[in-house]
Amino acid sequence: MISFLIFVFVMSFTPGPNTIMAMVSGQNHGIKKSVPLNLGMLGGLVVIGALASIFASWIQSNETFVLVMKVVGSLYLAYLTYHVLISVPGSENEEAGGFMTGFLIQMTNVKVYLYFITGLGAFTLAGIWGHISVRLVLMVLIGSLGTFTWTILGQAINGVYKKHYRVFNVAISLLLVLSIIDLWR
Repeated sequence: MISFLIFVFVMSFTPGPNTIMAMVSGQNHGIKKSVPLNLGMLGGLVVIGALASIFASWIQSNETFVLVMKVVGSLYLAYLTYHVLISVPGSENEEAGGFMTGFLIQMTNVKVYLYFITGLGAFTLAGIWGHISVRLVLMVLIGSLGTFTWTILGQAINGVYKKHYRVFNVAISLLLVLSIIDLWR
């Protein structure tokens, strides 16, 4: 059980496309306006988790599906990278990412697929924790807690961000580019 929880917490709280976008949203828009983005990410977690619990063995063995997800995920991350790079705090055209943005980030996030496939398939747990539905709910809740925590951290560093937004935007854009590269390793 301990190794499962360590895995879930590490995967949920380490940087990835979803956590980076949650942080950016918290920086630029605050917690309240970032709620729809976080709810979209939650929705994506629920859908992917449900699909992974049903189709885990098929997803693991279908190279075409994995390739398509990598291409779609890379293109979407490149799109997000561009927008993060050109964003300016307080821009009137700037809107907080909504539900659909959060949902699409999750649906194209290979890390989330690996999160569920590994968490639901690689751990043998005793008792109630052995039920996939219990692990699925736990993984969705902890995963959502991870993205929301990054939103709060983004809000917490907002003052520093506004003074040095170009440095932050470049750094975040580079992290997103590294996420694209990581998809192909």
